[in-house]
Amino acid sequence: MILSLSMAGITFSGADVGGFFKNPDAELSVRWYQAGAYQPFFRAHSHIHTKRREPWHFGEETLEHVRDALRQRYALLPLWYTLFWENERTGLPPFRPLWFDFPGDRDTFLIDNQHLIGDRLLVRPVVEAGASKATVYFPGQNQVWYDVETWEKHEGLSTVTVPVTLRKIPVYQRGGTVIPKKERLRRCSSLTKDDPYTLQIVLDKERQVC
Repeated sequence: MILSLSMAGITFSGADVGGFFKNPDAELSVRWYQAGAYQPFFRAHSHIHTKRREPWHFGEETLEHVRDALRQRYALLPLWYTLFWENERTGLPPFRPLWFDFPGDRDTFLIDNQHLIGDRLLVRPVVEAGASKATVYFPGQNQVWYDVETWEKHEGLSTVTVPVTLRKIPVYQRGGTVIPKKERLRRCSSLTKDDPYTLQIVLDKERQVC
């Protein structure tokens, strides 16, 4: 739905974390926060008659995993700001299907469980219960993609099965790009105004940055 809305020009959209109705268990709650942290509009919200679902109701492990997802979201706010500025200037959506940037790669048209954030990040949310691995397709001829935690490199036009834990979902930075981040922990985004930026830079196959 979010990808369809993005392609239709409604770029600031997202899904209620945890779902509006019914009651997610601890694992689903974590996975939903992890997915939502990489969507344009990110909030936890539900019907008034659902059970309480704040992260601390699920125990310390769940709370820590949700904290990790929130920290990743806050760190990437400068990137989201940049992408929405580009969206306002050019119409390019911040949240994209893989085929948007790789229309010549026919395999991307069959993939609906991965997405791009701008032309810089590839995200593969984990939506399978009890998952210990996930299959990721890396698009683009002559492209390289780097795991944002381990910096393991993957070649474009390849499919790889990668390990996942409840703490981690597969996220990769495209070679040749720069991602602006703010990594100091704050209570709210307004307090980061004067914090320093971290520039996360990875090289393409020609050892260049666009």
